[in-house]
Amino acid sequence: MISWVLPLLFLISTGGQVNAAKTIEPAEAPISLSFRSLQPGEAILARLRDDASVKRVVLSLGGQVRVLEPAAENFPGSPPALLGIDLGMKPQVLHLKIKIERPDGKKEFVELPLSIETKKFPSTRLDVAPAMTNPPAKEMETIRREAELVSEVLSLVSPDWLAEGPFQSPLPAYEPFPNFGQQRIYNKTVASVHSGVDISAPRGTKAAAPNAGRIVLAARLYFSGYTVIIDHGRGVFTYCCHFDELLVKRGDRVRKGQAIAKVGSTGRSTGPHLHWSVLILSARVDPFSLVALPLI
Repeated sequence: MISWVLPLLFLISTGGQVNAAKTIEPAEAPISLSFRSLQPGEAILARLRDDASVKRVVLSLGGQVRVLEPAAENFPGSPPALLGIDLGMKPQVLHLKIKIERPDGKKEFVELPLSIETKKFPSTRLDVAPAMTNPPAKEMETIRREAELVSEVLSLVSPDWLAEGPFQSPLPAYEPFPNFGQQRIYNKTVASVHSGVDISAPRGTKAAAPNAGRIVLAARLYFSGYTVIIDHGRGVFTYCCHFDELLVKRGDRVRKGQAIAKVGSTGRSTGPHLHWSVLILSARVDPFSLVALPLI
C-alpha cells in the first residue's frame, strides 16, 4: 500500500513556469519518494524517513543504486538520493528494489512497483549551417575526441553531495521553451532527440549555476559550442551550452546562482539561447523535474 502525502505538495516558480512535486510514503518501507510524475524524463527524490530501527536502506532501480543513511553531520536530514527515469524509457512497470538493514544485522527486502506512463514529446524541423549536419572530414577526429571526453567526464561519480538546497533555472528571469524530448529533423536529413530545454535570452546575458558544484568541463565543443558541465555530486550533472563566453574554468567550485557564462549562439544553434540538460546516473531527465523536487 502507498500513502499519498498531499500536504507535502511542493511548488517552485521557475521563470514563470510552476512545477509541482507530490510525495508518497510506501507503508512497506521507511522511505518517501517525491516526483512530478512517473514518466520518461522525470527525476525522483528518495529520502529516509525518521526511524531509529533503520541502519540504512539500499535502493535499486534498473541499473541505478542509491544508499540512504541517517543524517550526516554535513547535511540537515538524511542525504538525498536522486533517481532518474530516462527520456527514452518505454511504458512499463519498474520494480524499485528496497533492502532495509537493521542495527542488529537483520535485513528485509521489499519491491515497490512503479508504473511508467506514456509521454508524448513534440517534434520540429530546424535549418542550421550545413557543417552542423554534415561536418567536414577534417573535423571528424575532433568530434570523436570531444565525445569521448564528455563521456569520460560524465562517468566519474563524486561520492559527496555538492549541491545546496533546491535547483534553479540558470536563467530564472526568462521563460523556457517546452521542448524537452523534442524529436528534431535538422536540414530535412539528420534526426535527433533534444535531451534538454532551451531558454532564449539576449546575447551576453549572464547564466547562473543551477546549483553548487564543481566545474568538470568548460570548453568549446563542435556541436554544443562553448559548454559548461557542473558536477553536483552523486552522479548528478548539469550541462549548459551554446555560450559566447565562459566565466569559469575546469576545477572551479561554484555557488548556486554564480555567473558561469554569457548567452550566445555557438555550435549547432539557430540564435542566442542556452541549452540546459541534466543527467542523473546517465538517465536523461527534464531539468525542471529536478527543479521541482523538495531538496533542502
